[in-house]
Amino acid sequence: MRVIELKNVHRDEGYIYYRRTFQADAVLELPLKTLQTPVEFTIELSPLGTKDIDISFLDNIDYPLLPITKLLKELILSQDSEGLLP
Repeated sequence: MRVIELKNVHRDEGYIYYRRTFQADAVLELPLKTLQTPVEFTIELSPLGTKDIDISFLDNIDYPLLPITKLLKELILSQDSEGLLP
């Protein structure tokens, strides 16, 4: 299982400067098929400088969510540090 990419990423405008909300389509490669599912995630900067990520899946996925969530968080953090998120 792996996360291939995040497609159609767009940022929802908010008034809190340390909290950014995004919507995207996550392309997941599962053992039996490749799946594209809509997700919503929030990147919040804590007072200590760490980034907390919350992910919500907008569709039901017939696969354990814990490994998918872990891989998505790693991908989101790497794309954010490289400046690839809007």
